[in-house]
Amino acid sequence: MEPNKQIQKILQDRRTPATAQLTIVADRPGTEFLQWDPETIQMEIAENFGVTLPKSNFNKLMAAVEIVTTDRFYRSLDDFIRLCNALYNGTVNIEEFDPADAGEISWGITEALLLWPPDQADENPFDEKILGYIGQATHDEGIMMPPDVLRLGLGDVNLWDQVQAEFSDDPIMFQSIYQKEREKTDEINLMVKVRLTHLLQILDRVPLQNGESKDAIKRMLEKIQQTKKESEKLKPI
Repeated sequence: MEPNKQIQKILQDRRTPATAQLTIVADRPGTEFLQWDPETIQMEIAENFGVTLPKSNFNKLMAAVEIVTTDRFYRSLDDFIRLCNALYNGTVNIEEFDPADAGEISWGITEALLLWPPDQADENPFDEKILGYIGQATHDEGIMMPPDVLRLGLGDVNLWDQVQAEFSDDPIMFQSIYQKEREKTDEINLMVKVRLTHLLQILDRVPLQNGESKDAIKRMLEKIQQTKKESEKLKPI
């Protein structure tokens, strides 16, 4: 397959993550495109790659642009929710509130940490309202053992210790609850792992022209591998 055809296929595939799209689109004009308005970006994509992005993919791309050019993902709750939804499936609903569930939040944070990780010296990169929302979202879904990437943000904030204390004298009930919790948590962890693997495969094979883009890909691939290793360390036992 010719490189251009391969890129066209990737850009038009609705499963392609925002991180991969941003990397491909930024390869030719360079990072200057981050300052362009959405209409100009659409025109440049059509000119450079001969495709029109599906609406969901364009929403993902613009979410990625917003993450690397602003701090709203980490500091504004409303924007955090909107961007998590966009990164997960390209959905943007500006007419009514669309809450982000634990799965959407998990993937949103995963991509944000790849696109624009916070300063390592910042012990609390997320605004307290965002942390509160994440905690409430997991609570509302009955998740007492947060998925791996959420544990990276929430630390020890979970209800599992309370459950262990309440059912310490009822091992059968405790085991039943534990099994259900593992299923909920493992389902989200698996989703993140599958999507990361898909992203890794795309980045590993995408043909790029710009040397700086290739270096960025190398760093991103290393970051993905590191993220997967950190995730393994945090899996509940």
